[in-house]
Amino acid sequence: MIWVADSWNISGGCRVDRADYRSYLCMKNLFTTSILIATLLLALIGCGSPGPSPEQQVREADQQKEAERQQKEFRKSLPPVANPGQGW
Repeated sequence: MIWVADSWNISGGCRVDRADYRSYLCMKNLFTTSILIATLLLALIGCGSPGPSPEQQVREADQQKEAERQQKEFRKSLPPVANPGQGW
């Protein structure tokens, strides 16, 4: 590799001066920043979506309680098991 005062020689005989390298770094930083901003925006959009309303939460809790009550009633209506714990 041959070093020259204001430019350097990269394999293959391509010469890249420092201005080109700076623009490459600038573009690389711009690309990285763009990806980071896009990722943050997607995360904010995902976290900002509204959840169920309080009324819907109460309604779902009432439905859950009703389902549990119905299961208890159904289990009470079943005949007793002769040998509990020794079934299939």
